[in-house]
Amino acid sequence: MDYKELSHITINNKQFSKEEILIMPNNGESHLDDVFRFLKSWFDENKNIPVQTSGSTGKPKQISIPKQSFVESAMNTCDYLKLGEQTKALLCIPVKYIGGKMMVIRALVAGYNLVVQEPSSSPLLNSSEKINFIALTPMQAKNSLDNYPVEFEKIDKVIIGGGAVSEEFNKEIESLKNTIYSTFGMTETVSHIGLRTLNGKNRTDFYQVFPAYSISKNENNCLVIACPTLSSETITTNDIVEIKDSSFKFLGRLDNVINTGGIKVFPEEIEKQLAPFMNGETFYITSKKNELLGEKVVLISENNSIILEEVKTKNHGLSSYSFPKEMLIKKIELTESGKIMRRKY
Repeated sequence: MDYKELSHITINNKQFSKEEILIMPNNGESHLDDVFRFLKSWFDENKNIPVQTSGSTGKPKQISIPKQSFVESAMNTCDYLKLGEQTKALLCIPVKYIGGKMMVIRALVAGYNLVVQEPSSSPLLNSSEKINFIALTPMQAKNSLDNYPVEFEKIDKVIIGGGAVSEEFNKEIESLKNTIYSTFGMTETVSHIGLRTLNGKNRTDFYQVFPAYSISKNENNCLVIACPTLSSETITTNDIVEIKDSSFKFLGRLDNVINTGGIKVFPEEIEKQLAPFMNGETFYITSKKNELLGEKVVLISENNSIILEEVKTKNHGLSSYSFPKEMLIKKIELTESGKIMRRKY
């Protein structure tokens, strides 16, 4: 499908043509106005769309992505999830991010009805329509599950991106009848390259890569992504992975790895093991310089109610190298998209 063939979109149960969108005024400040501003840039004469990267593969920067690459990415997701004209999707994440943009382009490609709502931490608060497909951040997903569990389970397909979901959330959704996925991707790959099923009989720790992509590892065991339809060059990530056929398991970020006494440990894996014992508190694992070990593993929390010695006696499954040697009480800063800003000490 060529991007030039796309000429209309259905938004909030009403169809809009390319011609109608191009003559719309630009002075509104709602999320719906943002969507139409994006669509005006999509339907203009330029072949590319400028986007801001998140910094996953380096410092944040503005890059230019061909419109055809958006279409190819949308087709990958729509084919995999079987999204078609009968789908009703809820857009409740900002369209300035690649995830929001792709929800719009999927509506163009699949012909589905896109319900546009102002982004909020509780997107199901005012949702009275039957929704088949939604993209959420981890925070939105947790709030939806906690406050509107019946409505959340009625959404056939849920994709969660922008950060990792907690082990607590994973346990809470185990028995839900809808299908919930974690996404893996970045701006440079024009949204996700694959999905991991979080619940039901197909639950897995491995991301299934879409057929259009191929994956490998470099000398640091970091994921390398190739997709000829998106780029002639491969994309090397900082994500250390285990590969099995056309799927992979995320182990941790290369720049987060802690070398403690000559043993390399992954903060993300430690966090996963410790999460059940943290009483729902936000925390993260990082390192602190140590004369004997080089780096020692430390736990950062805003709450001093967690007692490490008590956690140490639990069945956490961590080795002595991986278990935190110290806990620091610090303010945990978040990025604009809700990811923890990790600090080393």
